[in-house]
Amino acid sequence: MTDRPPAKRKWPRLHHELMVTLATERHGSFSGWSTSVSQGGCFVNTNIAAPVGDVMQVLLQLPGEAECKLQARVVWSQPPGPGVDEPGMGLEFLDADETTRARLGRIVSQLSKDLSTAPA
Repeated sequence: MTDRPPAKRKWPRLHHELMVTLATERHGSFSGWSTSVSQGGCFVNTNIAAPVGDVMQVLLQLPGEAECKLQARVVWSQPPGPGVDEPGMGLEFLDADETTRARLGRIVSQLSKDLSTAPA
């Protein structure tokens, strides 16, 4: 069952695959692909969908940048199953300070610009 809130976006989102490593007490460490990222959170496409409210460590692999380590809370979760096109979870970053948010915003903006001008 999907527990997804209505889409209200505070920051622009980048729809591009970024490798993400997650660590939780319940599931240990595992990887997935973030297919949507912003200054405030990301969606991680993974077959391990933690329950809403779980807190985890997130390591974002950013192109041309140092890794970004954050703590996040699961705000919605969609486990794999019949009719599920994209299993995974929506994460809200909990500890992103202004410097980290600015860095993520710059990366989202630059990659969005680069991808929109890239030849097809």
